[in-house]
Amino acid sequence: MIAGRCCHTATLLNGGQVLIVGGITASQGFPSNQPSNPPSAELYNPPVMIRAPVLFSLSSDGKGQGAIWDGITGKVASPGAPAIAGQILSMYTTGLGNGSVIPPQVAVGGRLAEILYFGDSPGYLGYSQVNFRVPGGTMPGSAVTVRLSYLGRWSNVVTIAIN
Repeated sequence: MIAGRCCHTATLLNGGQVLIVGGITASQGFPSNQPSNPPSAELYNPPVMIRAPVLFSLSSDGKGQGAIWDGITGKVASPGAPAIAGQILSMYTTGLGNGSVIPPQVAVGGRLAEILYFGDSPGYLGYSQVNFRVPGGTMPGSAVTVRLSYLGRWSNVVTIAIN
């Protein structure tokens, strides 16, 4: 940072940088009657960038049919083998951070799913596995959206089929 500040806003950007806006510098003091400072902003580059998580798709472009499978049979939750409410599904993702203890959130058709497992994927360095239960009340369809959130950062959207 160019100058330390307080009473600012900080917004985590998709690339992992933090946008710092406004605030008061330490040299300006903190009197309660001080008028607002002129607007200022700077980008902070943390030593470890936190990237948005990425979900994989069958087409390899991060769009459309997700590479999300039944945790028992291994079949992809597709129109030919749709998932049902309560079913356990698995997926790989990037961007969760190795050894993290903070669970991600998974939204299926806009409903939060129960996370049953998340952690490093054995044999796949840099990838994390997330196992989740399809939430009850999810509207059926051949292209139900799935999205993952981690530390306030949303992944791309992929789809699965649900009966």
